[in-house]
Amino acid sequence: MPVAASAIYFLNLRGDVLINRLYRDDVGGNMVDAFRTHIMQTKELGICPVRQIGGCSFFYMRISNVYIVIVVSSNANVSCAFKFVVEAVALFKSYFGGAFDEDAIRNNFVLIYELLDEIMDFGYPQNLSPEILKLYITQEGVRSPFSSKPADKPVPNATLQVTGAVGWRREGLVYKKNEVFLDIVESVNLLMSSKGSVLRCDVTGKVLMKCFLSGMPDLKLGLNDKIGLEKESQIKSRPTKSGKTIELDDVTFHQCVNLTRFNSEKTVSFVPPDGEFELMK
Repeated sequence: MPVAASAIYFLNLRGDVLINRLYRDDVGGNMVDAFRTHIMQTKELGICPVRQIGGCSFFYMRISNVYIVIVVSSNANVSCAFKFVVEAVALFKSYFGGAFDEDAIRNNFVLIYELLDEIMDFGYPQNLSPEILKLYITQEGVRSPFSSKPADKPVPNATLQVTGAVGWRREGLVYKKNEVFLDIVESVNLLMSSKGSVLRCDVTGKVLMKCFLSGMPDLKLGLNDKIGLEKESQIKSRPTKSGKTIELDDVTFHQCVNLTRFNSEKTVSFVPPDGEFELMK
């Protein structure tokens, strides 16, 4: 199931609550005391980011000099919880000019409360896209004096962006020069025994793109036809693994990709977001 968070806390390194938000009434407001007593004061912060105390589970992560703690009272998806934290921090940084620390939180109490109400509803994650949220939460955060990132200008027509079919890209983008950059990043994972035999090996990769295009372009990225054909023939004939064919397993796409067209034509068709994003992995 999704996160179903009961509460979220932002603590400094001393354990003081900087800001918190209760989404459900199934936990008490003093649950943060259990986190301080059983985890922070016992110096067990670096052992495991998931702890269960008194029927509640604590998911916590340290970002700079701030601990972000999510409290849940039922069985929840841990990966989804940490993904929510990472996306929320990226959202806060986009409002604060790239900085996220104790000072940034203290200087932006009102803005953080407003964002926490938008990105999570009754403990369930909602829209965390900075491009979309900045359309109707136009309040500017107190930016760090060390930040060199320019402030983003709010864009009108928020209703169309929130409810439209292409919510990840706003209309009216114009560039003097249309540019698309594509990077493929791959990593090889190998697990070998003490005797030198290979226990497990795999390759993971991701396609990163940076787009500066005018209007609403429909892009197509063609994969090697040999990959799809050999994969289909493998499934039909079920031959023994020879190690000569290329397999694409556990492919995850960005929400902009047309999955129906990929399944039928073996091409990645999409309307790209503006700027940098991860197309597939």
